[in-house]
Amino acid sequence: MAENRTGMTIWALVGRYRLPIGMLIAATLYGVAGYVLLLGWSVREAVYMTVITLSTIGYREVRPLGALGEGFTISLIVLGLITVFAFLAATTELIMSGQLEATLRGARVRRDIGRLRGHFIICGYGRVGRAAAAEFAQQGLEVVVIDHRPEVADELTVAGLAHLCEDASREATLRAAGIEHARGLVCALDSDALNVYVTLTGRALRPGLLVVARASDPESTDRLQRAGADRVIQPYALSGKLMASVSIRPAVVDFLDLVAVAPDLRLEELLVRAGSATDGLRVAEVPARFPGVTVLAIRPAGTDAMRAAPDGPTALAPGDLVVALGPVAALQDMAA
Repeated sequence: MAENRTGMTIWALVGRYRLPIGMLIAATLYGVAGYVLLLGWSVREAVYMTVITLSTIGYREVRPLGALGEGFTISLIVLGLITVFAFLAATTELIMSGQLEATLRGARVRRDIGRLRGHFIICGYGRVGRAAAAEFAQQGLEVVVIDHRPEVADELTVAGLAHLCEDASREATLRAAGIEHARGLVCALDSDALNVYVTLTGRALRPGLLVVARASDPESTDRLQRAGADRVIQPYALSGKLMASVSIRPAVVDFLDLVAVAPDLRLEELLVRAGSATDGLRVAEVPARFPGVTVLAIRPAGTDAMRAAPDGPTALAPGDLVVALGPVAALQDMAA
């Protein structure tokens, strides 16, 4: 298991008790050796006497101790008390530092992530990652955020988002985020080089996974595509185009904003399946069959080209990807 930077692994937790555990082992060996060498007891008797002495159970002695045995037993009791205090000190430090709580919380988060299916993994929780997470939340979709910064982990905990405070470029981290069952991977790290590496790792783990990557430098777009990104977004170029569009066609942008925020209106892509309600349906018949739905574009099966504003007589066939605008309920019926 990869280490959670806000908590501890089981081995790290055991490491916290390295000194008390070592003292307990040393006290046990000291007791056994003392009873065997000083009093001439058998190993079995020495182990039994040492255990009941260190555990303070208080059973009667195996044999009469005598002055030498009583003195040695007193020293063993003192050593046992010191060991107990060492355990208490380590436990108190662990609780007061918050690492125990973080470890338990991290284990709970990993367990919850393991149950997710069809979620999105967001690598990086900067400005772009935050916006992506907010959009997924608005659409009612599950996300897992990966960011190595502890201060971001605290923010994600408050926001109630499943997250891993680890290195997103590690294969073990992506597996812990449930990449085998994820719907998509969003590479939103500030470094284009890291986004390339995460894209390569994600594509190797899930060849068919949808990967969307951020590129700060236009020259990184080609590298990300070669690494396996299905879509590459340049935030600065995109925001510049949007500002120009708002200046030139403000009404169009207002309409797109309405589609983005309206609770009962959605722009959706739907895959036509054989035998479904849309199989063989003509574009002109869609509004009558699904009230309020308008087919904006079609990507015919087996092609990569989108056909905008398809003709009314065009029939939908299995494998076609349909981009439609309409009420959420009608789109859900159309996708059924």
